[in-house]
Amino acid sequence: MRKLVFFTTTIILFLVFLAPAVLATGIKLISGNDQPSYSQTLGVYGDTDITQKFVSQVDNLSAVGTSIKNPNLLNRKDIIFTLYDENMKLVRTVTINGLNIEDGSFFKFVFDPIANSKNKIYFFNLKSPAAGPGNLIEVFLSQNPPTWIVEYNYDQKTYSGGIPIVIFSKPTSKLETVKEVYSNLFSRLLHPYSYKSQ
Repeated sequence: MRKLVFFTTTIILFLVFLAPAVLATGIKLISGNDQPSYSQTLGVYGDTDITQKFVSQVDNLSAVGTSIKNPNLLNRKDIIFTLYDENMKLVRTVTINGLNIEDGSFFKFVFDPIANSKNKIYFFNLKSPAAGPGNLIEVFLSQNPPTWIVEYNYDQKTYSGGIPIVIFSKPTSKLETVKEVYSNLFSRLLHPYSYKSQ
């Protein structure tokens, strides 16, 4: 009986404390924030595009994700994500086909990491120039965006707030990733109620 209790306790301790370290070594991108709430959508097609200004909350900025609508997968054209720095100098470009985006799915535009990106201003432009009104994609707008989602430009007009984006960073090392995972784990264990309001 004691052996069974010891074995069970060992397995549980392994799952709680060692498994996260093993799983963390496979993490390629770390989320820098939760996705803000969203409601209405804006269509992107032809010459109608959207440009979002934001302040990076992470170093080694490696991806920008957001929810995108592609009703009935009608958009099978190129969707171009272009990232610029605060001086509007081209930094990264990602081109994907609309077939890769399911309707309402969360999609990440992944690119080579940008060093020292934390607290820097960036702009990204999203367009689908070969699409028409019948096969457009739609991006959501955030209801209560954080202040680092600064403003967006649509139909040649600028508005505050914008797209409910999630930014991602590439881990600097596997050890750093494991450390971050354990830090979050113990924070949740020690302060469980602080996460319910988020």
